[in-house]
Amino acid sequence: MQESSTQSLLPGAFVWAACAPGLAAFLALWAPGYAGAADELDMVIKRGCIACHGVTEMSVGPRFADVAKKRGGQKNAAETLAGHIVKGTAPEGAGWLKEGKASMPFMFPSRNVTPDEALGLASWILATKGEMPGLAQYVSDRFSVSGTVKTGFELSVDELRKFPRQDLREIDVVMEPMATAGKKEHLKGVLLRTLLEKAVIVSPDRDLRKIIIVAKSVSGQLAIFSWVDIFDSATGDGVLVFFERDGKALADDEGRVALISSKDTNLSCRHVRWLKSIEVRHVAD
Repeated sequence: MQESSTQSLLPGAFVWAACAPGLAAFLALWAPGYAGAADELDMVIKRGCIACHGVTEMSVGPRFADVAKKRGGQKNAAETLAGHIVKGTAPEGAGWLKEGKASMPFMFPSRNVTPDEALGLASWILATKGEMPGLAQYVSDRFSVSGTVKTGFELSVDELRKFPRQDLREIDVVMEPMATAGKKEHLKGVLLRTLLEKAVIVSPDRDLRKIIIVAKSVSGQLAIFSWVDIFDSATGDGVLVFFERDGKALADDEGRVALISSKDTNLSCRHVRWLKSIEVRHVAD
């Protein structure tokens, strides 16, 4: 079965603001209270930089490799780049848009990165030329379903692929219209609803409205859904645990298995790379 979604992926800082009201404030927060990275790659992952800056393909912002190529060799390149990370790039960032290497005119300030961290990150981007070595350590090839369910389980990507044909879904999404000229990307996987039906949710007080579902990545990224989202609204028809994009296995910058809520207005709000676990929780009064 194939469905289609044309929502766009907006930049991390903008999406953060757009997702703020009510429950949406918790939908895609990159590990809160982050105290420091073992290395700059860890910072890129856990601070959400990769949500806007792709490794192999352009996203809403320029690829790290493009940034390194443009800034490399310039006087005070690391300091300049660090300043952009902390303070944003408006209006200077419009150059990336004009060059066709970004879909937004500027970068928002990164309030969760200190000046010293930004300088280290900028130096690392320039030194590695944006290649991001070591990304494979975050790649997930299996995930668990647990919590207040009758039967918890783990699934590998191979096991997910072997689900009955009627349980597999194919969804078309436009991850970033401006970056890809509206090109649709074809995702294949299994609906989150199907996985939860397999696990059988158990509500201690029989009030399913108190049930939330938390999807978590290897890096600590979270996406949260209510029971109503999944089982009693159109949203649930588009929440996909997927393992294939355009007929190919997912790349290292997304993991072998990921999750997306394809009917959301802003797709990055609930796009979980490197999916590690799905936990069903009961919220007490």
